[in-house]
Amino acid sequence: MPQFFVKKSQINSSEIFVDNVDDLKHLVSVLRIKKGDILNFVDEDEFVYETEISEVSKRLVRAHILSKNKSKRKLSLQLTLAQSVLKNNAQDIAIQKATELGVPRIIPILTKYTVPKFLTEKEISSKIEKWNKIAFETCKQCERSSMPAIESIVPLQELNQDEYDIKIACLERSTTLPLKKLLRSIEHTKESKILVVIGPEGGFCDEELDFFEKNNFYGVTLGNLILRAETAVISALSCVIYEYED
Repeated sequence: MPQFFVKKSQINSSEIFVDNVDDLKHLVSVLRIKKGDILNFVDEDEFVYETEISEVSKRLVRAHILSKNKSKRKLSLQLTLAQSVLKNNAQDIAIQKATELGVPRIIPILTKYTVPKFLTEKEISSKIEKWNKIAFETCKQCERSSMPAIESIVPLQELNQDEYDIKIACLERSTTLPLKKLLRSIEHTKESKILVVIGPEGGFCDEELDFFEKNNFYGVTLGNLILRAETAVISALSCVIYEYED
C-alpha cells in the first residue's frame, strides 16, 4: 500500500486526520481502506508514522499513530539530473524513474535538438505542474520521504554548472570513456555535488559539445548501444548511485 504525505497541522499527539479531497478519493474510493487497516504517513520533516485506521468516511479519514520514525528512504548523494525535455510519455517516464531512484533535484533543459517547443510561460508552468504531480504520485508509491525539486526549464547554456564538483555529460557518439570507469577514477565525498546531463534523442550539437569542454564536464558513454533518452536517464543515474551511494 502506498505511503501518504501529511502536514504537521494534520497530526496531534496520537492521531492523524486526512480531509484532503484527492487523498480521500485515493484512500476511500481507490484503495478502499477500512477500519483496522495499517497505513503509513510521512510529514514535512520526513518522519514516518505507522498508523491504524480508526475512522473512514467520504469527508474524513482518522488514523491512530502506532509508531514514529525518521525515514531512511532517501539518497545520501547530492545528485542533480539535467535532462533535455522529451516528447510526452517519454518525459513522464524520465521524471517518474528519476524520482523512484531518489534524485533530489531535476532540471529540465532545452538543447538544439529538443523536440517539444515552449512558447509561453503558461505552457512551461503547465508542464512543471504536470511533472510535479507525476513525482508526487511516484513518491507515494515508492515510499520516498521527500519530493524532488523540479526546476523551471532553462537552455543548456544557462545551466548554473559552477555550483557542482563533478559534472558529467552523457555523449554516446563523442567519447569512449565508460561512466563506470570515470566514477571509479575521480575523488568524491558525501558532500560532492554531482550533475548528470542527458541529451535528447538527437544528441548534442557541436556548440553544446564545446560548452561541455569549456566548462570542464566529463564526457562519458553508457555502453556500446545507443539508448533511448529515457533509458539513458535510468542507466546513468543507476550507475552513479551504485558506485557512490553508501
